[in-house]
Amino acid sequence: MAAINFPDSPSNGDTHVVGGVTYTYDSTETKWKTTINSNAFLPLSGGTVSGNIVLGGEIQHDGDTDTKIHFDTDTIKLDTGGSTRATVDSSGRLLVGTSSALDKFGSDKTPRLQVEGTTQADSSISITRWNVGNTAPPILLFGGTNSNTSGVYTLVDDDENLGQIRFEGTDGSKFVAGAAITAAVDGTPGANDMPGRLVFSTTADGASSPTERMRLKSDGVLIATNTSQTTSSTPSEDSTFNSVAIRGAQGQIQISAQNTTAFDINRRFSDGTLVNFRGDGTVEGTISISGTTISYNGGHLSRWSQLPGGTERTEILRGSVLSNIDEMCNWGEEENEQLNRMKVSDVEGDPNVSGVFQGWDDDDDAYTDDFYCAMTGDFVIRIAQGVTVERGDLLMSAGDGTAKPQDDDIIRSKTIAKVTSTNVSCIYDDGSYCVPCVLMAC
Repeated sequence: MAAINFPDSPSNGDTHVVGGVTYTYDSTETKWKTTINSNAFLPLSGGTVSGNIVLGGEIQHDGDTDTKIHFDTDTIKLDTGGSTRATVDSSGRLLVGTSSALDKFGSDKTPRLQVEGTTQADSSISITRWNVGNTAPPILLFGGTNSNTSGVYTLVDDDENLGQIRFEGTDGSKFVAGAAITAAVDGTPGANDMPGRLVFSTTADGASSPTERMRLKSDGVLIATNTSQTTSSTPSEDSTFNSVAIRGAQGQIQISAQNTTAFDINRRFSDGTLVNFRGDGTVEGTISISGTTISYNGGHLSRWSQLPGGTERTEILRGSVLSNIDEMCNWGEEENEQLNRMKVSDVEGDPNVSGVFQGWDDDDDAYTDDFYCAMTGDFVIRIAQGVTVERGDLLMSAGDGTAKPQDDDIIRSKTIAKVTSTNVSCIYDDGSYCVPCVLMAC
């Protein structure tokens, strides 16, 4: 079929007739208009059409009356099999499976693409890429910018939303949001730097809009029932919300609860371990349950303390005997009503023994002179060179930071420990040594 070549400067009333279709130029509207005669056809293949063509009615497939394109007022409809399959309406919306746009979404939005159907297949959208490999999956992409002009890439700001997926159900008269997944900026963006987060929200029973439940941040995971946690980088220190935080960079789990149990562990159907405590992958202690009894295994009770006057760190050998003094630990504005300071015991048979030195607290950058005092349970205790102990001996302070056997087997205020083994775990430069014991300092 030959091409239709319309002149660049036609005059009003100029006509061209091709295949039973008459094209007439209207200078008032500056368009070529058509008159389609009986059994006429348009040159849709084998040729070209140049210029402006105005069609009224519909274009029908030759020999297939069920396949058509309708041209209504400000609307185009595509028919196959005798039914309208897709519509572009006067607002520029593409409607698949319907010719009437929905406007009752809970988000008060009328989407530009709407897909409807009465079966799962009719109301599904798929994106498929063959030969996907390891790095090239199919993509559904949401892009956000701060510019109102297409093609202008204005930098987005922290906390601005990048996209959202909403799930809505009808309440009898309209759609109401039941859940949502929102992507947002999670930090200060820059060139090739877009820190992001995903926020998962669900609607509570009796509510009409979603509330944040979980947040996948750029540095970890936050699970909560109150959105106020989003302003806190350390949620466990904020008492205004309930949350669980898994901090990626620090490898921490933080739990905060208001007026309720913060951590609930339940082992079902059998007795055994509730919690494992590991160091570099090795189990160092456990909490277990047997009937109605809870056991804390492989450990001891300890507490924080400080040296007299808040003195800076000095060398204290692990397992050295400590004594209580009448000074309270001081941590600035932090409240403290029970933790007193200690000294290395310097009185033989000291009734004020508080425990033994465990180690300095290296986890606090603000208060660097705190130490741990082991008080009750399994630990080691320091014995002076030349002093012999036997398994079962009750120990008291020797007055020089070491312990020695009592002269009886009665547990007294001066009793600090009971020897559980004569196995020597370490020997210090001064000849003193440590053996296992059960501490009884409280």
